[in-house]
Amino acid sequence: MKKRILDVLTLLGKESDRQRSSKSRVLLDREMLAITPDTGIFFSILLKAIRASRVLEIGTSSGYSTLWFADALLSTAGNRRRPSIVTIESNPSKVSWAEENFKKAGVRNITTIMEGKAVDILRELRRTANRFDFVFIDADKENILKYFDLTLPMVRTGGIITADNMLLPVHFRPHMNKYASHVRRKASVQSVTVPIGMGEEISLKLG
Repeated sequence: MKKRILDVLTLLGKESDRQRSSKSRVLLDREMLAITPDTGIFFSILLKAIRASRVLEIGTSSGYSTLWFADALLSTAGNRRRPSIVTIESNPSKVSWAEENFKKAGVRNITTIMEGKAVDILRELRRTANRFDFVFIDADKENILKYFDLTLPMVRTGGIITADNMLLPVHFRPHMNKYASHVRRKASVQSVTVPIGMGEEISLKLG
């Protein structure tokens, strides 16, 4: 892992641990809502396995998961397309926080933060963006079915859509159970819940 990325991930990881253990009380604008380190490693392996170069993330927060994606893309960069991450965030304070972290980690040149409502941005991306290799959905659960349906046409065959919080926190379960049922009804998708971190739904787009 690149040292600058690792340094920022380490600092953010410590803050996430403090928040989860209730040792650190923060305003909503500084709430981490981050994936766990083992989830980051798992995603890194997935990205490298499918030789991803274009990632779409819905829900930036501090940029913790984005940095895992950036390191994976940079570590396998070669004769493929230029590494690129598009990440969507509605909270202006978190946009600034993430931009600061991307600058410190040295990945600002491969990350684009789009600020605003995810549904609106995804509809725009459907008209203008090239196909993505990997999508990570980690935003409000009320619109998660819309996020999946909007992103599926933008994912290449053999690409992957992942969704966080399938198992935890427990109060998300009703939304996430509906999401799993919705995804698994799609003939063009093979999907499974992986019990790592907060629980990840891994959905492969078939030919």
